[in-house]
Amino acid sequence: MAKSKCPYTNFKSKVLDYIGILRVPREEYGGLPACPFVGAELDKGKLMIDKFDPNEIEIGEHTLLDKIKTYDESDYDSALFVQVSEEELSNVDTVKYQDFINRTMKEHGYGHLKCICFNPNDKVEIDGFNARSHAPYFLINIATREVLDKAHNTLAKTKYYDNMNQRYLKYLHKD
Repeated sequence: MAKSKCPYTNFKSKVLDYIGILRVPREEYGGLPACPFVGAELDKGKLMIDKFDPNEIEIGEHTLLDKIKTYDESDYDSALFVQVSEEELSNVDTVKYQDFINRTMKEHGYGHLKCICFNPNDKVEIDGFNARSHAPYFLINIATREVLDKAHNTLAKTKYYDNMNQRYLKYLHKD
């Protein structure tokens, strides 16, 4: 009997393919990429890509906080962690989980960091395009609040948010 292939085999390759989608300029985002900064981070070697499997903690692997600590002590500008899970998280769970991670980081001295989760099941789109639906996995992005604020301020001066409806802006906490 043939073994089934683990869906997280070659996870970095799949994440890189997804980043390829995110870095293409799109009219939905005012002619900018869906994620205008990830390509430059990747090209400069400033994006940490790793996976987090809660089931492996029992066998001595690292917790998400351990991985966040490693990122925080590194020279990376941001981290993208693949969340390994046998069960799919619904789009309703995305924000709750993101808030949980942000609270946990704050409680453990990482309040200067912020988490943004990307779930392929998220139901947010602009003119029929849902960038998150292309994500190969549930992704946890960690970056400093300073870097994220700077990115937001840069995007606010462009047409990036122009095609987003109120629901999408509320989802992004930009309303």
